Amino acid sequence: MKYICITIPKRIKWKDYKEELKAVEDESQEMNYKLPTCPKDVKVGDRCYICHDGLIKGWMKISNIGSKNKFSCTTTGIEWGDGCYISRTGKFNYLDNPIPMKGFMGHKYIEIDG
Repeated sequence: MKYICITIPKRIKWKDYKEELKAVEDESQEMNYKLPTCPKDVKVGDRCYICHDGLIKGWMKISNIGSKNKFSCTTTGIEWGDGCYISRTGKFNYLDNPIPMKGFMGHKYIEIDG
């Protein structure tokens, strides 16, 4: 199947990112990722795969796609500007065997079975 994939910058340590993953696990909050353009061919409920440090590590459920006003991250305190965002929530589903992939900016579509 075809899914969307985003890259988390290397400067963000995975141990720190796991704090954000834990904060949204119960679906009471969302994680937001700013994109240069809004993706097509994806919808709420689809999988969003996460690439970090050269590996696709797993996926999360997409909870929203669209424009957002600027906001501050409740975990890092970083302020993000207005723009198109893909939001994710719920459990992070780790892949049994992470898939090697060179990092990229924005988003791309990938083919992954099940």
